Amino acid sequence: MAVAAGNRKDQELDIVLMSTKDGKIIRNLTSGFNQNHGYEYIATPGGFRNNAVSWMSWAPAGDRIAYFARTEKNKTLILQNVVTKKIETRIELKSVDGPESPDISPDGREVAFAGMRGAIADIFIVNLDTKEIRNLTNDEFGDYAPTYSPDGKSIIYLARVSGNDKLFRLDLATGKKTQITFGTHDDGGVQFIDNDTIVFPSTATDPNQPLDPEVARNGEIYNIWTLRFDQDGKPGELKQYTDALTGNVSPIVLRDQKPAKIAFVTYYKGEYGIHTLPREEPLHTVANADFGSADAGAPIDFKPPTTHQLIPSNIHKKGTFEKLFLEGRPPVALGVTSGGDVFGGTEVTFSDVLGDKQFSLFASSVSQYRTMNFSYVNLSRRLQYAVQAYSQTQFYYGYDPGQLYGAEYAFVSRDQAIATQTARGATMFGIYPLNRYSRLELSAGLYNYEQSYNDPNLQSVADQYQQDQYGRLLFSSGTFMPFGVAFTRETTVFREYGPLAGNTMRLGYEYAPSVGSFESRQTADADARYYLRLATNGVLAFRARGYKSWGEFPGYLYFGGNSELRGYDYLEFLGNKAMFVNAELRFPLIEAALTPLGVIGGLRGIAFAGLGAAGYEGIPMNVWTTNPIVVTPLLGFKPNYETFTYDPVYGDPQAINGFKLVDGRASYGVGLETFALGFPIHFDWSWRTLMNKDYEDYVFAYQGIQEGESGSKWFRKPRFTVWIGYDF
Repeated sequence: MAVAAGNRKDQELDIVLMSTKDGKIIRNLTSGFNQNHGYEYIATPGGFRNNAVSWMSWAPAGDRIAYFARTEKNKTLILQNVVTKKIETRIELKSVDGPESPDISPDGREVAFAGMRGAIADIFIVNLDTKEIRNLTNDEFGDYAPTYSPDGKSIIYLARVSGNDKLFRLDLATGKKTQITFGTHDDGGVQFIDNDTIVFPSTATDPNQPLDPEVARNGEIYNIWTLRFDQDGKPGELKQYTDALTGNVSPIVLRDQKPAKIAFVTYYKGEYGIHTLPREEPLHTVANADFGSADAGAPIDFKPPTTHQLIPSNIHKKGTFEKLFLEGRPPVALGVTSGGDVFGGTEVTFSDVLGDKQFSLFASSVSQYRTMNFSYVNLSRRLQYAVQAYSQTQFYYGYDPGQLYGAEYAFVSRDQAIATQTARGATMFGIYPLNRYSRLELSAGLYNYEQSYNDPNLQSVADQYQQDQYGRLLFSSGTFMPFGVAFTRETTVFREYGPLAGNTMRLGYEYAPSVGSFESRQTADADARYYLRLATNGVLAFRARGYKSWGEFPGYLYFGGNSELRGYDYLEFLGNKAMFVNAELRFPLIEAALTPLGVIGGLRGIAFAGLGAAGYEGIPMNVWTTNPIVVTPLLGFKPNYETFTYDPVYGDPQAINGFKLVDGRASYGVGLETFALGFPIHFDWSWRTLMNKDYEDYVFAYQGIQEGESGSKWFRKPRFTVWIGYDF
């Protein structure tokens, strides 16, 4: 038998095949994440029907199963082969809302189902060959849960009449509808035991017996009933087979057992279960006429107990920004970089009642550098748009002697080489979702920005050096008018600890033309991530990012530290052209930990490796090479009393052979991650490498001498960092 069950591993609903002999799982037909099967989720019946009606249907040959799934804004009928697990048929139902309870016809050519048009539920049939949809009932009642008779000549379905769900029979040849159950109780979807007997859940109780006070206190409870038709097809005896206080629903017939048994879903102490019923002596036997008959008159539609009257003077079209409200408690973000800088932020959002028009104020700070952003987003149509105004100051480390300033200033510390970029301006966005997972973005903006060292003396030295070496300044300031286009695809599945499976990709291009006093440049940016799930909560994560900006005043990418390139200083890498790749194995060690501070999040292990490089436009960048390279090591500095500066002291040049990273940098290591107060805390042990010890001895000779060791030993020394933030 087929069972819809919650998958705790995937946190999704799956359809599994279960043995009717021992209850063991034979196969998961929908294993893996739903998006891998081409839909968002398996659809279930709406309203209060839930499992009182069917969710899926077997084909007569027993080789296929039908169910509904959500795809984009519609529901799709799925027919899946239970042997190969292949989805053989997909029919997107664009003209019917909320389809549910599919039932395959005895000849296998059509599928009956319940759905809505004009907010009224009816019974429909779709032809599997022509995809044509027909409305069978087309009445004012709510019709649900169709089931074909074994001969295919009629359909039994539920209709909401006189305030209750009752069973009707529809003759497919004549279109005649006949009510077959009566009373002031609710019935559920049926299954045929044989040509003349149906089984279904019902809240009925024997009208000839006094109602137990316990039953009355607990309200109407579904139990399993059967109804047998006489030789003329008229409803006859009703038999009750279960009497539970917590409900029995979704009966099916197990035809592989003689005599045929009934299996059904039970609910007890918060858990669902499956039980079978041998169908021996019933608890109660009742004549159908004891509940009522068609002689009582035609059924009437449900009438609400209260009515409302609209006052014409109060009717008006809601204003665009009318009655905005605060959308939840403002979140608080907190983190610590691998360099020890504290960052945090929050966002306050006001939204309208539909949530498709939002005003947001965002504020954040890294170290003492702040960002403020005010934005308006309109999501009311598929083509969405947004406008934002911002003031943002970012800091980075412009420590690059020999590139940004002369090598004679290599003694300048990293902290003394802090630089900032301040941007102030506004941007407009147009966002068009291509489907649930992909979107296209267009943007246009105007902003002014300024780049400079915090130390004016170092800025002066750097300006002079860059002008002498490159004929231009690498740091610049000006006003830009950029136009951009970007494509984004996101299928990543997240858990509380971060990404689990799927992929994310963003490709972007920006062009700022040289118009009037505006500066010009072009920028291309690509970022791709892939997550391979291992077992339940293990992940093999990959990331690759490439960036290039060119023109009169190219932009910069800053990276390093945290999860971008572990083992290196925070924002250590800076360039107009840059790239880095990461590979990480993340796996659970402890699901939860009891500490003196209480229960904290699980402990996860990480093994990682990364490679990155950055350079400047117009200056050749060589990530690695196998060719010999002549290196002149820097050994120290000596005072120059004439210029009152320090002159570098170099050693003898040396040719280094073999493979080595030149402008590239690599690292590897292991780490631990846990959660405390909702924030992910990382503990990393990293080792840096250029893949060639002899090369490292010469490149980092000065740093090694300061520590009384070789350059490679200084560079490869293990580094321990603690940082707070999320993995890529």
